[in-house]
Amino acid sequence: MCTPGDGRGCGFDRRDFLKAGAASVSGVGAIGAAAAHAQQKPPPTRVLDDPRVDHGLVTFKHGGKDTFEGYLARPKASGTFPGVLVITGSTITEEYIPNTCAALALAGFVGLAPNIFHSVPAGTAFDDRGKYLKDHTIFDALEDIQVGADYLRTQPFVAGGGLGIVGFCYGGWLALLTGARSRQIGAVVAYHPGIGRDRDELRQSQAPVQLHQGAADHDTDPKTAIELRDLLKAKRVPVELFMYPGADHGFTAYTRPFYRPDDAALSWTRTTEFLTRQLNGK
Repeated sequence: MCTPGDGRGCGFDRRDFLKAGAASVSGVGAIGAAAAHAQQKPPPTRVLDDPRVDHGLVTFKHGGKDTFEGYLARPKASGTFPGVLVITGSTITEEYIPNTCAALALAGFVGLAPNIFHSVPAGTAFDDRGKYLKDHTIFDALEDIQVGADYLRTQPFVAGGGLGIVGFCYGGWLALLTGARSRQIGAVVAYHPGIGRDRDELRQSQAPVQLHQGAADHDTDPKTAIELRDLLKAKRVPVELFMYPGADHGFTAYTRPFYRPDDAALSWTRTTEFLTRQLNGK
């Protein structure tokens, strides 16, 4: 199995992976790639080239056979670190997702983004994904996330104790459901998740939750974040909500046109401080 930093290499250079991802995504991804390319200097929240981090593709196995892939980042320093799952609402080839994993590694975690959209062939336009996802349900995606959690548990550089999970959009909703279903999860961070199906499952939540929501989100109604907070509070789940005035959907993603560097940096500081408190007890 390919593991970043194990001396064996991944067989697929991470730069090639990111280039391929940018080329294979149309719609939102293509707009984001163009916006990122147009910038005169790297976005302030981009950390993919930081030398303190090992990162690249990994492949999960089942029954001795390769199944689907994920993107993993970990500190180069020796020792063990809490594991954090990263759940995207689009694709792990959009650069801000590997970047999120790398940013987690810089903060002292092991970040892993399982490819919950592995049923979608490479090169599929964003708007054409539906036909490939109709037989890969939300419950299949939750199983994919569990595969990622199990993988983290087997890595010698991942500390024992609870795992964190950070999700964006649909991935944020999946993060909330995972936190409700799995006692392995010790902290949930959800960015503009909205309220999806199976909301009754949230009554099972035990892990503390942090919510981030742009107040000018045109994709997810900002009021749903308040509804989510109140729903979780009613179930006595520890929850905090941060609203960002003027921020639209995807404000943390520098690959997208609504990127807001200051809000992205502030939300990330809140995210890593929350994960540190909940997973490290600090």
